[in-house]
Amino acid sequence: MKLKHNILAVITLLTATACGDFLEPNSKSEFVPKDAVSLNELLLGEAYQRNDIEGFSIFLNLMDDDIQATPYQAPADGFDPNRYTASFTWQPNMFELMETANSGHTNMYERYYEVILGANAVIDYLSEVKDTEENINKVKAQAYALRGFYYFNLVNIFGMPYNYAPDSLGVPLKLHSAIEESADYLARKTVREVYAQILSDLHTAETTYEQMPVNEQWSANYRTSLPMVQLMLSRTYLYMEDWENAAKYAHLVMQNNNFKLQDLNDVPMYTNSSDGRSIRSYISYPSYKSSETIWPYGNIADMFEWTYDYITTTNATTGGRMYPYFMASEELINTFVDYDLRLNRYIVSSPKGSTGEIMYMAYGKVNIGNTTIKSNKTEIDYYMPKSATGEFGRSLRLSEAYLNYAEACAMIGDITNATSALNTLIEKRFDPEDFEPETFDSQEELIEFVRDERRRELCFEGHRWFDLRRWGMPSITHTWNDSESSSSTYRLEECDPLYTVPIPDEALQANGKLVQNHLPDKRLPINE
Repeated sequence: MKLKHNILAVITLLTATACGDFLEPNSKSEFVPKDAVSLNELLLGEAYQRNDIEGFSIFLNLMDDDIQATPYQAPADGFDPNRYTASFTWQPNMFELMETANSGHTNMYERYYEVILGANAVIDYLSEVKDTEENINKVKAQAYALRGFYYFNLVNIFGMPYNYAPDSLGVPLKLHSAIEESADYLARKTVREVYAQILSDLHTAETTYEQMPVNEQWSANYRTSLPMVQLMLSRTYLYMEDWENAAKYAHLVMQNNNFKLQDLNDVPMYTNSSDGRSIRSYISYPSYKSSETIWPYGNIADMFEWTYDYITTTNATTGGRMYPYFMASEELINTFVDYDLRLNRYIVSSPKGSTGEIMYMAYGKVNIGNTTIKSNKTEIDYYMPKSATGEFGRSLRLSEAYLNYAEACAMIGDITNATSALNTLIEKRFDPEDFEPETFDSQEELIEFVRDERRRELCFEGHRWFDLRRWGMPSITHTWNDSESSSSTYRLEECDPLYTVPIPDEALQANGKLVQNHLPDKRLPINE
């Protein structure tokens, strides 16, 4: 192993992190971690998708059918709509447009490889440190779990769906932190090869966790764990349509006594004393406050900034505070029956401008705070995500295991077990007086219900775009309101090439071995 090259490669990407002085030896090029504690710190600083790091998924939630544009409002000075419309309208040069619009860190490709580099450095050093087998296994399990998780996301963003084109180009597999002499590792591997590596990493993590004491296989410490790995194995096999293994690993998570389904009847509703309007009490899953949370990760703003980005000062043109440019789609809202408790506990609702009219927003299930402003002498409450200690943007949670299990069972024709899992989950989402167990007359009816249930239960958690991809990549339309009297409608066609995100130009320029995805011409409005 080329230790000096390894650490130099890692240090190029180091910023001020939790590792502190650990990353400041006298001679960085000769630095070698001495024990598992040092490696654990390196993992936290360079390999975890912490809640203070952005750039992993800031625009993916604008591309699916759970979102639509809000009514037109005069933009703030200097606002460039390409900040949003580049991805919302599936433009082939979306990264270039977003960069021109000053959209911040949108290069997800780069971000994921940064944390993969951190995991690789830890894996490379495992054989060099002196420590107990138990302490080394703790680090080893985390590093492989994280690398598998990151490659899963990368290949599903920049590669075609596994069940559609497994031998198409995926992403490069960088498995060492060394600066390798051969450039072959820079070339894109097939989707099938990347999935094989994901399974290898996750199974290595699984085996390593199983060698540890049971009480150390999971704890509420923001680290990866055995149930986190099992849920990711279930998800990976589900995407591969290996239904038996998807059900097997989902069931292991369902049986884990560390977690239980959240009963939404225990999430109370409150009333605003100033105007009597009923307001919502929103549940936050990406924290250990929820009994469902297996592993929280990611930054709140990174996941939702573009869907809750209010203009915080009164706008003279509109006569009041501006609202976000996106809201939950009518199609999504219409999938909920009126007495489904999730509608008013999962999806944030806020007033539309100064009118007080309520809109369902395109975010929820995170830490929510409210702020009251006075506009046109009307008191209005706005509910927005907010950061706090121990609060993250996303989580792996128990509900997905039930849904993965139900879908896998449905696909192999096991209607009994699929129905049982669905009813166990849904019972916690309705008032006991409103709950009626579901029954299904056919496999087709069951599969359709499972897909709708995933949409309701997992909305705005990063699943919908990936689910649409593996369910046949259906056509989607988005309408952007250009003015008070005009709008432009764009269509993502069935099996459209833009169901696979383009590789950013920066990555192509930095790596001559990369090949761009097949891209259509500039996407024009269909109503022109």
